Amino acid sequence: MIFRRTILLAALLSAVAAPATAQMTTTASGLQYQIIEPGNNRHPQPGWRVWVEYTGTLDDGTVFASTRETGGIDLWLGCGQLIKGWEEALPMIGEEGQILLVIPPSQGYADMEVPGIPKNSTLHFEIKLVQADSFPAIKPFAVKGVKKQKTQSGIAYFSIEQGHGKPAKKGDNVYVNYTGWLPDGTIYTTTRTSGEAQRFTAGMGEAFAGMDSALLMMPEGAKCRFIIPYRLAFGDKGYANRIPPKTDVTLDIEMVCISPEKKITKWDCTGLDTITTASGLRYVVLNPGYGPRIALDNIVTANYSAFYNDTLFDSSVKRESPIRYPVGAGIVIDGWEEATLLMRRGSRFQLFVPSKLAFGSDGPQIGLPADADVIFDVEILDVME
Repeated sequence: MIFRRTILLAALLSAVAAPATAQMTTTASGLQYQIIEPGNNRHPQPGWRVWVEYTGTLDDGTVFASTRETGGIDLWLGCGQLIKGWEEALPMIGEEGQILLVIPPSQGYADMEVPGIPKNSTLHFEIKLVQADSFPAIKPFAVKGVKKQKTQSGIAYFSIEQGHGKPAKKGDNVYVNYTGWLPDGTIYTTTRTSGEAQRFTAGMGEAFAGMDSALLMMPEGAKCRFIIPYRLAFGDKGYANRIPPKTDVTLDIEMVCISPEKKITKWDCTGLDTITTASGLRYVVLNPGYGPRIALDNIVTANYSAFYNDTLFDSSVKRESPIRYPVGAGIVIDGWEEATLLMRRGSRFQLFVPSKLAFGSDGPQIGLPADADVIFDVEILDVME
């Protein structure tokens, strides 16, 4: 629950009731804290990676997060990953230190919709800092002496490195390293926390409007700084409790790789038998695969392309991003789930999935008509038992 981008259920120690506040110190932000154990002199700073154990509770003592089952987790300080209360509190203790926090809504999730946490909740935490590792600080791109340019839409930019070849086109898969900054120099997002470039489909709305436009301006190897007006970023309202309303943002982007858009066509099953199951699922086996059949609770990695009336509407192949799912967990549609149990590692099946085993009346939510029958080309890449 500490993460802003990914909601995780985790925490430490034993479940604790909301701590008393009588012995706590209150900071200017409204954060209340009590240092239980100061730890050593390795106090984490922005850009450091920390390993923590923690417990999070609401005012009534309800535990909403606990690492008791999962063990400690690693986090990045000052990289847009943590709520404000944690960012302020963690540098107060060193390794092996322990701290109690009472975080007001303004330093927590405010009015965000977070599972298990009502809006505008005060949050109580008991945190142990197990380890703190320093890393080179993330520095903004140097733009001194670089000509500032501006697009017709109002995006200012500095071309730090020109790169090579042509800029990305709409539909290309682009892999970028980036860091996003607020006007006060705070990092609100960075690929530093994952350690690898992030993929976007350029020009398809997978990033906010200003970033989407920026990606279409850059060839491979280019490095640019973009200053994006709030109307092309997070708008009048900002984002969650992290981006203030009407805030211009700065993005330092490195275009690592451009992979041209893949043209996906439905597999040709001419001359192959179609098998129908009792549920109404029909399928064609293009490759039976090898090894034992997939079983419930196996974890499967697969590529797929999905069609409606011969029109592609979704494809992991096009995104260059296979799906990974536990069998029986309801991650994929019912017809695909049924077919998975008929497949093996290396299997390639074409599935004709009736609406009742696909998206049913929910079709319009993903751009399909209600009660649409669909076709899936599925290839099993790997199976973990």
